[in-house]
Formats: sequence, structure tokens, C-alpha cells
Amino acid sequence: MIKSLKNIEKQEKDGYNIPHTVQDTICIKRIWEDGIFLVGKNKYSLTYKFTDINYAVASKEDKESMFLSYSELLNSLDSEATAKITIVLRKINKTDFEKKILLPFKEDGLDIYRQEYNQMLLDKTINSNGMIKEIYLTISVVKRNYEEAKNYFRRVGNDIISHLAKLGSFCTELSAYEKIKVLYNFYRPGEETNFNLNLSSMIKKGHDFKDYICPNNLSFKNDYFEMNNKYGRVFFLKDYASYIKDTMVSELTEINQNMMLSIDIISVPTDEAVREVENRLLAVETNITNWQRKQNANNNFSAVVPYDMEQQRKESKEFLDDLTTRDQRMMFANLTIAIIADTKEQLESDTESILITARKHLCQIVPLKYQQLNGLNTVLPIGVRKIQNLRTLTTESLAVLNPFKVQEVFDNGGIYYGENAISHNLIMINKANLLNQSSLIFGVPGSGKSFSAKELITFLSLSTDDDILICDPEGEYSALVKSVGGEVIEISSNSKDHINAMDMIEGYGEDDNPVADKSEFILSLFEQLDKKSLGPKEKSIIDRCTALVYSDYRKTGKIPTLITLREKLLEQPEKEAQELALALELFTNGSLNIFAHETNVNTNSRIISYDIYKLGKQLKTMGLLVITDALLNRVTENYKKGKRTHIFIDEIHVLFENEYSANFFNSAWRQFRKRDAYPTAITQNVKYLLSSPEGTGMLSNSEFILMLNQAPSDRKELAKLLNISKEQLSYITNSKAGCGLIRYGGALIPFVNKFPTNTKLYKLMTTKPGE
Repeated sequence: MIKSLKNIEKQEKDGYNIPHTVQDTICIKRIWEDGIFLVGKNKYSLTYKFTDINYAVASKEDKESMFLSYSELLNSLDSEATAKITIVLRKINKTDFEKKILLPFKEDGLDIYRQEYNQMLLDKTINSNGMIKEIYLTISVVKRNYEEAKNYFRRVGNDIISHLAKLGSFCTELSAYEKIKVLYNFYRPGEETNFNLNLSSMIKKGHDFKDYICPNNLSFKNDYFEMNNKYGRVFFLKDYASYIKDTMVSELTEINQNMMLSIDIISVPTDEAVREVENRLLAVETNITNWQRKQNANNNFSAVVPYDMEQQRKESKEFLDDLTTRDQRMMFANLTIAIIADTKEQLESDTESILITARKHLCQIVPLKYQQLNGLNTVLPIGVRKIQNLRTLTTESLAVLNPFKVQEVFDNGGIYYGENAISHNLIMINKANLLNQSSLIFGVPGSGKSFSAKELITFLSLSTDDDILICDPEGEYSALVKSVGGEVIEISSNSKDHINAMDMIEGYGEDDNPVADKSEFILSLFEQLDKKSLGPKEKSIIDRCTALVYSDYRKTGKIPTLITLREKLLEQPEKEAQELALALELFTNGSLNIFAHETNVNTNSRIISYDIYKLGKQLKTMGLLVITDALLNRVTENYKKGKRTHIFIDEIHVLFENEYSANFFNSAWRQFRKRDAYPTAITQNVKYLLSSPEGTGMLSNSEFILMLNQAPSDRKELAKLLNISKEQLSYITNSKAGCGLIRYGGALIPFVNKFPTNTKLYKLMTTKPGE
């Protein structure tokens, strides 16, 4: 036997004690609050939780990269310790789930919409997978005391976290509370919401945590066990195929039942592994030589070496080559599976499903006979291995049993964005978890852009007290805003509603010079008047006059308007100033003077939609700029009050068609993020956005992007910028309305969002002409 394996088995050897109570079946001797468990004689374990990655929809090149990165993680495992990768599947607890996602009633006249929204979420839950998947890595090591173990895990933990980060997986250590919760959820399925363990209180009282998590009863039969009126069974992988697909583990975990799948890993030092394989190869060569000598003694000089001997020689040489030239390591592995079912019949049905999946991959998975207790302790993520069935593998062979499939997003306090197109689980996203909360919605006309934005606005208005501000160039949001108690401000050349383009509250801008930021805004307005007239002289004059206007405002307290600015231009001696004043006349004293008066609309409503549909083409870009500036003022005001603001700006590409408006909006976009505002930009023309450096920067720096069906040219640009594979692009190619890709942080998640059409909410949100 290999020396390192012999040492590990000697270290793990623990006297067998017949369990007299249910608590005795749990192989944990002592726990510390930082998550380190004593699970044997001087054997300590610590568990890490890491997130899934989008392996199933990655391109072939990306899959190879992920495979190699995962192999690096396996190679980095210390030969002094043992590792266990555990996939935990559990059904969503209905009570806990409803508590997390359903909107509470407020008796504000909008409960009829909340009831419809809640019913939609419940219906989606019934049709979804309804399973939660969690992945854990447990490291076990023999040390003399707790302090040595703690220092060891601190060193190893950083290495594990960095390797998983390369894969795009987020890894954290589990505390004792979190680890006990994992065991509680397994031992007490259906009672997840009752978990409320206070470790400090338990320690003070001298209570044993096992009393809190153990099942009420546990009975072991020859090939299954009974636990809390449920039935369970533990399997192990008996025979491996010579070739296993990388989808086998994900297919085994597609069963919709509470399940644990664990892979125990023992890494062998390379020098010892090479020595062992060389000895095996020498033994094979010796056998072949002895066989040939015997044939020669019988005058059989043409005898061919038997197939089994030749195969042993070939495999030994390949194994040695893997170890010495291909950076592979020798690993011992053992795969165990535990499933829990409500009835014996369901258990047998699930057993058949697992056996069929194994046979499909030319493997043999069988139930453990008279070892169900040992199997149960082996499969749990506590760092114990009681089943001795080990298979010798290389790193590459073991990496095939990878635990990754598709990333799920189910954030606490999240908002519904649809169902995962692969797993069919609900996608609940809380943007507060992202580095920045800037969002973009892309899609061709008819793909569901406005519907998606309206759905988000509806959820925010029904579930939060945050302010919601909308810039509506097409008049699409008015009916919805009025229905949820908001205010619609209609801005047109005939409207009596006015917004002062020169409004500027305290704290405006990005730095200590708000006038400079306002000057940038005024320059962008003048660019709309005459795109060719702004030379260096004109820019200097505008900047000077803007500063003078606000200097007078500080002295007199009189609110400035565009009329004030024009008067200040007329006072300047330069000929260019007179020309600028003339260009501004139409928008101050002429028929298009709607932005030249003091603001006279109520901007205190929690939900406001600025409707500029009737503004006309000539004023629409200016209207977007003025409204963006008004939004910035409101965001600054809310920030001082400690209130969050959600901003929706439709047809954002219009603002990137010229330099100064792009610069101003880019600056405003950054300020939104810094002042607890969650901006969402909506556009169908991605190429216009990408035609300017500001738009490209805004796109690449946005952590949340919702992509619906895309035009071919836009798909190409998005794929290049966001590194979208061909497989992922298929979800935004000729896709149905409401279906596409979500970029959430660094992950790309395909989604499907079909809202029930027989609801009042749908009638408010739809933009189809016939509806």
C-alpha cells in the first residue's frame, strides 16, 4: 500500500462504537464558533461554501479553461489533508420562500396588484425546479491541537479562495452556525424555518448542539434508512467507465429530491506516486519477461504477448507519463450519494433514476449493504470518510466529476426577473449586492424592453418606499404611473408644466465646484441649438456667463432661468456672445420657451414620470438633457435625506449622439451611483451607445445588463465587449419577447420571463398596439 494512504487510514482509524442514541450517529466530537470541527482523534475539519458557475452554457474554449482551472484547484490540495466536495440539493421550504418573495399588503389601494403579483410568483414557483443547490469543500487534517489546525486552515483557505476566484466562483468559510444549519436542513427536511440556534446561549447552558439538529428517530435497514418518517438511501460509485462525460455529476443531481453527493479526495505526493507507478511498471515488465522466457523454453519464439499484459504495460506507461510530463497528480477518490424521499415508493423510483443515469454513463452505482450509517457519515460535509471504496485517478480523470452546472441567483430581498432557462428556478436579484447598481436594458423593438422596465417599476412601487423617477420619451409609462399613485408631468410646447433648466440645488455636481458641472450641462444645451457654432470662444463665453449668473444668484437669491442667462450674454462685449444670445432667443422668448421658466410642477411625489412624447423632435434631445439634470437635483436632495432613488431613462442613445450631452450624461451617471441611486438606461440601438467612448465605458462598467433579442450587428458588438460565447448568444438570437440573457456581476444567466396575460398588471405593462 502507498505510504501516504496508509498513514491517512491510520490517522482516521477510530474505534467503532455502537451508537445507543440518535446523537451518537453524528461523528462530531467538538465544535468551535469559527467553524472548525473535531471529527476524530486529533482530526479537524473546516468547510468552505462556493458558488456555482455557468459551465453548461459556456463555449468549448471556456469549458476547457474552466476545466483546467478546476484541475489546478485539485492539484493544489495538500497531500497531508483529505478533501471532500459536496453538492447539497434541498427543496425550497414553501413557508420560508413565501416569506422572502411575497409582497406584504399595505391597505393603500394597491393591494389588488400585490395579490396578482404574489399569485404570479406562486404559480412560477410551482412550475419551477423548486430546488436549492449549494456546493461545499471540506478540508480535514490531523493536527496536535486546535491552534495548529487553525493556522493550517488560514494558510490553505487563502489558496482555495484564490483558485476558485479564477473560476469565477465566490468562496467563503462556513462558521459553526452556518455549518450546523446545513446539517440541520438535512436531518430535519421541511423544518428549515425553525432553525434558530444561539451558540453562545447553548455553550453557557452546557447543552450539546447534537440535541438540536439530530432527527427524532433514525433506523438503519440493510440498504436504506428511516429518518423522521422519511426514507433515505446511500449509494457509492462501484465501477467507473474508462471514459466519463463531464455532465455525469450534473445529471445525477437533476433529481427533484433532497440529496447529497460527495466526492472524497486523497492526494498523493508526486514523488511517492511516481515511485509507486514505476514499481508497478517494473512488475508488469518482469511478468512479461518471465512469460516470454517460458515461451522460449518451449521453443515458441513467435508467441505474442497476451493482451492483458500488454494493456497493463500501456496503461502504466500512460499513467507514469501523466505524472512526469503532464503535471498530473495521483488521486484516490470515492463518490457517495444520499437521497431522502417522503415514501418508500418514491425512494425506489428515485433509486431507479440514479441507477439509469449511471448506466447511461457506463458506470455502476449501487446501494451500500449494511453500511448505511457509515455511508451517511461519509456523504455529509463534516470531513469523515467511513467507506473505504477508493479508486485511483489522475487529476484530469477526477476533474471530469466537476460539480458545476449553472449559476443560480436567489438573493435575499431580490426582485423577480424571470426563470433560469436551464434549471427553471426563479431568478431573484438584489442589486445592492453588486459593486455598482447601474443597469442597462437592450433589445430590438418588440423584444420586451419597455415591459421589463415596467415590471421592475411595478415591483419597486408595490414593495418599497423608494422614490422612482422616469424619463419617458414615448409616453409609454403614464397609465402605469397613474395606476400606482404616481405623478405624470407632461412637457410639451403647449403644456403649462415647466422645468427650469437652470435649477441647481446645494450639493450639485461631482466635486466642490458645482458651477463647473452646470457649465458642462449648459454647453450640452447650446450644442443642441447649433452643433457647428461652439468654438473655443463660444465655450469660454458660455462658461463665463454661467459663473456670473450663479454669482448673482448667491448675492440676490433670485432663481436664474435661461432668460437670465440670455440677458447675461447680451451684456458681454464680444460679437460671439450676441450670436449665442440670438441662438438662445427661440428657447427663451420664442415659442420653444418651456425650459426658460421657473419650475412650477409638483416634484414631491414618490413616483414621477416626465412625459416628453409631445415635445417634438427639435426639443426632444434638449428635453432629455433638462430632465436628466432635474433627476440629478432630486437624487442629490434624496441622498441628503438618506432616501434611495430609482431612475429609468428610455431612449438613452439619443444623449450619446453628440459630445457635450454624452459628457454631461456620463458625469450624471457616475453621480447617480455615488448618491444611492439605481439608474436604469433603456435603448434599442446599442451601436449608437458604443460609438462614443463614454457610452462604451458606461456599458462596460455597468454590473447589471438585461439583454433581450438583439439585432445581428448589436449581438456582435456585445459579444466582443462582454465576452459572450456562441452558446450564450443563442439566447438573444431570434428569441421570444421577454427572453434573453442577464449579466449579473461577472455571470451571464439565460432567462425566460412570461407574464400571465389575464391580469390587470399585464394590461398596465403591455405595449403591444392590439392590447
